[in-house]
Amino acid sequence: MPTALESVATKRVEARKKLDGLPSKERREEAKRLGMLTDEEVDAILHAKENSWYLDPASRQAMGLRVDTNQVSSNDPIEDYLAWSPLGSEDIAAAAAGKTSGVPRYMFSVFDGHAGYMCAEQLSQRLAPMLNDSLDIVAQLADKKKPNVVATGKELVSTVKQLESESGIEWDQIPLALTATFVRMDHELVHGSLAEFRRLQDMATMDKLLGPAVSGSCGLVAVVDTEANQVVVGNTGDSRALLGVRLKDGRWKAVRLSEDQTAKNQNELTRMSREHPGESSVISKGRVLGGLMPTRAFGDCRYKWPLEAQQDLFPILYSRGHRYATTPPNYVTPPYVTAKPVIVKHQLNENDKFIVIASDGLYDQLSDDEVVDTVAQWYEANNEGKRGTNPESTLMTEDKNAATHLIRTALSTDRLGRRSDSVIRRLLAIPPPHSRRFRDDVSVTVVTLNRD
Repeated sequence: MPTALESVATKRVEARKKLDGLPSKERREEAKRLGMLTDEEVDAILHAKENSWYLDPASRQAMGLRVDTNQVSSNDPIEDYLAWSPLGSEDIAAAAAGKTSGVPRYMFSVFDGHAGYMCAEQLSQRLAPMLNDSLDIVAQLADKKKPNVVATGKELVSTVKQLESESGIEWDQIPLALTATFVRMDHELVHGSLAEFRRLQDMATMDKLLGPAVSGSCGLVAVVDTEANQVVVGNTGDSRALLGVRLKDGRWKAVRLSEDQTAKNQNELTRMSREHPGESSVISKGRVLGGLMPTRAFGDCRYKWPLEAQQDLFPILYSRGHRYATTPPNYVTPPYVTAKPVIVKHQLNENDKFIVIASDGLYDQLSDDEVVDTVAQWYEANNEGKRGTNPESTLMTEDKNAATHLIRTALSTDRLGRRSDSVIRRLLAIPPPHSRRFRDDVSVTVVTLNRD
């Protein structure tokens, strides 16, 4: 007897046979006529990657946290990555693997890849250790100490100092560390890898070194300081962080902790025009040079490398399957895309109950208010995210995981805002790559703030 997930795989293989080769319009109509998944199959998909854990307070003054995560893919392989880490631990990888509690600061992040998964994958593995080092460097510089460059690397120290010098202002420590980490990480992915490939001159290393540079990724990182009651968000791209606030009258309010960085953002349009004066095509069809939706991103070397490097390497990369190794039109004054984040700092108070961090696949389906209202429903039905249950509560949700509850609601909502089980049963039946015409990868982390 096949499992529910095996049954889904079989149905998707048969569905793809029907869809492959059809013209675009006919394929879209045929996809709508595919048979729906069963409720059991939908549940199997929704529960396959969910995870929940608690992080106990580091001190009597600190908050405890509950973390709920989940992902549902549309791309194959998925191009989104979620990552989290305690900060301040000497071995953060081991600490994260053990769901370690007892430190005051934690990092929660989402990396939404595009043009492949390789850039987002690298960020999910490498950014947290670099942020840990950046925080250490910034703290040492604030104490007028010479940073231990043997442990952290002189390049990262140089980036921190350069940011301080260029800004002419006194930075807070976490925003400075986040900004330095984003800038340095992108430099390593885009320019460091190019220099290393040219040094080695070994074609066997090309895909591994340059693949993450050709692909790209948005990146959103939230640092939660449980003792200082503070959250600092660094955002590059169009993933989004929301704060769920319960008002005194019991209603809920959604507060953005980030801004989408696309051509719809007037601040970004102004910045792009200032950095590329006289180039009317810098934003074309709502995209950077007519191609890229986010105006800030990691990787995406086609918007950053010098033209001569592209002319030298793109034909080879393209022949090896990197289909985005092409030079955009009107490529005059690179770089056109930056990974430097926009920082939002928020002092948490007792009305702030949870933080939602998600890729744009969630917000394609739900508004900010709908996201917070959906998590609030889970919060009130599940003992406010605390251990145990509330025997007085008569509320219930189908899912015990907040991220799962949110994704189920999002994928059950049609374009007119109507919700039905038939919507998710039909959506999840459409196989990749055809599913991308109907939904994106969805990756969600919900961090519940517990003060009791």
